[in-house]
Amino acid sequence: MNPSQGAAHIEVVVKEMVQDINQAALSRSTRAMNLLRNATVQILGQNGGGRSYGRHVASAPGQPPAPDTGSLRRNWQEQILTGASGKGNGVRIILRRKSKMFYQKFLEHGTRKMAPRPHIERIKQKARPEIAALYANL
Repeated sequence: MNPSQGAAHIEVVVKEMVQDINQAALSRSTRAMNLLRNATVQILGQNGGGRSYGRHVASAPGQPPAPDTGSLRRNWQEQILTGASGKGNGVRIILRRKSKMFYQKFLEHGTRKMAPRPHIERIKQKARPEIAALYANL
């Protein structure tokens, strides 16, 4: 085998390895979304530490929203977007979860009558280590 044939062979082997890694990453995207969903349920399932309204105990300012009906916890739109990473032949995977409840943004950022009940960044922080571990050994 001459040097140009050796280089061509190495190129084929490397492309196959990249394809295998990309396929493994893509196959883990559903599990990663499940981890994100689980983090959402955990963060939005915590009891409140604020005022009581009948049976419902509201969240205190700065805490994630406390569950009342569970609608915020249950109603999310999920997307797994994939495409070229723009670097070499890698793949880019984007996990998106967006609440279907119109009031989610009011809870996250607050209003003039209510202090914020931030939860989006907490959900990401909770899920991030497990998702990173899922992809770590590719």
